[in-house]
Amino acid sequence: MTSLLNKLLAPHHEYLTLDRDLIVLETSCRAKRFADCPEQLILGNDVRASFPELIGIEDILLDILLGQRTSFELKGIARSRQEESLLHSASLSDRAEEFNAWSDDRRPSNTELSTLNPPLLYFDLYISQYQEDSENRLIILLEDVTETMVLQQILSQRINEANLLLSSLTASKNYINRVVTSMADALLVTTASGVVKTINQSAQQLFGYSQDELIQKPISLILPNQDFLQEINNLAESNSGELLKDREVICQTKTGDKIFVAFSCSVIQTEIDGLQNLVYIGRDISERKRVEAEMLTALERERELRELKSNFISMASHEFRTPLTAIFSSSELLQYYGSNWSEDKKLKYYQRIEGAVKRMAKLLDDVLLYSKVEAGKLEFNPKPIVLEKFCQDLIEEIQLGIDEKPTITFIYSGPCDKVCLDEKLLQHILNNLLTNAIKYSPQDTPICFSCSCENGEIIFEIQDEGIGIPLEDQRRLFESFHRAKNVGSIPGTGLGLAIVQKAVELHGGTVTFTSEVGIGTTFRVALPLN
Repeated sequence: MTSLLNKLLAPHHEYLTLDRDLIVLETSCRAKRFADCPEQLILGNDVRASFPELIGIEDILLDILLGQRTSFELKGIARSRQEESLLHSASLSDRAEEFNAWSDDRRPSNTELSTLNPPLLYFDLYISQYQEDSENRLIILLEDVTETMVLQQILSQRINEANLLLSSLTASKNYINRVVTSMADALLVTTASGVVKTINQSAQQLFGYSQDELIQKPISLILPNQDFLQEINNLAESNSGELLKDREVICQTKTGDKIFVAFSCSVIQTEIDGLQNLVYIGRDISERKRVEAEMLTALERERELRELKSNFISMASHEFRTPLTAIFSSSELLQYYGSNWSEDKKLKYYQRIEGAVKRMAKLLDDVLLYSKVEAGKLEFNPKPIVLEKFCQDLIEEIQLGIDEKPTITFIYSGPCDKVCLDEKLLQHILNNLLTNAIKYSPQDTPICFSCSCENGEIIFEIQDEGIGIPLEDQRRLFESFHRAKNVGSIPGTGLGLAIVQKAVELHGGTVTFTSEVGIGTTFRVALPLN
């Protein structure tokens, strides 16, 4: 029996045989290493003296002897033996090679395997029945499971560590997600090719897209600036780790609105070696841009006002000095030499004084009227007027104030019935345009003034063959105090056409012109009939 069992059992197994009184009949040579008291494991002794685990299960053992139960086992019995420590540490170290599938940083070390005891020795105990000489007996098989138990402990420890690491990673991910979600700035993560992978709540609100509408879509959907995207691609390809900061670009929302966004962009390495993602963090600066534009407009307006003030002072100085000089010199000559002059000569100087006074009065009227325009106090009081008579009276009045009678041809294509206009404003409009035509035209050149009614509008056209308006001055022609560069010494304030434009606007009409230097100018004013 002994030799047969020794052949059948593996190196990790030992055995004992017992009679019905649990007396040891036979043992394998190394069975003592499993005993709690090795010195008690001798033939003829009660097995319970060396294996106290059997105490209390005598009824079970009896049932096995009687054939009422086939077997019984106890697993994971532990023994603490100092001398066994050295014996098994080398064996456990060899067994660690079986874990080659583990990564290098998680493979158990020799020290780890040898220090996970006490207890050092673990074994399983199996009890069954056999017959010898027609007598039922018990056989106890002892299997050394120390290596398995230690490795199970290592695996359990590694599983716990992995669970802790996973919990930590999950907590970190949740924390990062909360931070990203609560960010006031828009955040987008794309692949190197520009496909959106992640978008936070602020980005959804800024661009008007939901997460599902942007994920797996190209970022050019909201960021159409190809030059900026190419710059980002160059940054990713260079792999320099540089950061693009506060690049102002125009983006497009879902509704098609254009917004200004300041983007900071960087390249991040993914968990896959060599694969990069791009992170965009953007801040809406549309309001800031609007305020900046308003400030620039205000600064430009302030500059224009300073320029207007300067121009006004220059104009007033020149325009008032000339007639005042004429008045002063004429009155002085009359004072000293009037008694010796003929009546005709004195009349000439009186007329010169009268003309200077009228010129100053006209200048003051223009300035006062312009101040009302700037203050928004120019009133609009339309009343029915007889248009043809109004135009003829105006032409006569203009001709009376000019020494050289101009040739003004008036063409009336009426009748214009039920005309309702502001007579004072209309007089400013036509008077300024007609006097300009006379002033900037050579003597004896014709001036054509026409009035007609078409499609519910009154059309006035004033055409001259004067010096014309240079192209570079035409865009600023209706600005206050602006005069074309080719006017030379011809007097003027630069206020007339600004007043004309405002008076036309108060009527709800339009004023346009065509002009060519040396050929002449045509102004066209269109006013609603009522």
